[in-house]
Amino acid sequence: MWQTWKARNERIFKGILPWPPSTIQKAQIAQNQWSTCPRKMKDPPPQPQHNPPLDTSYPPPSTHDFEIHCDGSFFSESQEAAFGIVVTNCHGQVCDGKAETMQCFSPLEAEAKALWEGTRLAASLSTSCRIVSDCLTLIKALAGSKEIWPWRAAVWINHIKRLASIHPGLRFDYTNRKSNSKANWVARSCAKKQLPTEWIQVLDVIAPLL
Repeated sequence: MWQTWKARNERIFKGILPWPPSTIQKAQIAQNQWSTCPRKMKDPPPQPQHNPPLDTSYPPPSTHDFEIHCDGSFFSESQEAAFGIVVTNCHGQVCDGKAETMQCFSPLEAEAKALWEGTRLAASLSTSCRIVSDCLTLIKALAGSKEIWPWRAAVWINHIKRLASIHPGLRFDYTNRKSNSKANWVARSCAKKQLPTEWIQVLDVIAPLL
């Protein structure tokens, strides 16, 4: 259904005529990936005591159906900005994404707009999603921080909170820049107008070089 929805949106908003065999093939691949994802247990087994400290350099394997990695890129000299969103399945494989240029006036606004777009995409999936950002300020804001934000960023933060309140399957987490390198590369490349057309298909291949 997701691939059908994407094809429909591309036809309406971009004028791209869908090719049914391609849409069906993408849907079959997505279904196969989803069906092999481990499901969460209702009663997780007790954890052993006295575990050594976890290495937090990389996020642990996801128990959600999808992870939505978000990043915003802003260049003050040229006033160019863009967001990058990378969707991965429970195996960490890139299965979709989105990138667009946008008008922003600060790095925080770019990050907030990116997180908003990622939240919209996650909500449209109607399943459990872990939404990830390397902007700790935003994650703290969503967790209830009382800090006063610049109004342009505050608008997007409020939009995110309202949407998340009606989609309980969404979870927001902070990650470091290295773990968010795919979304960062997509956002920066899009802002510089250097993003390849088929970037979703090649992202897993070039990821070790980022």
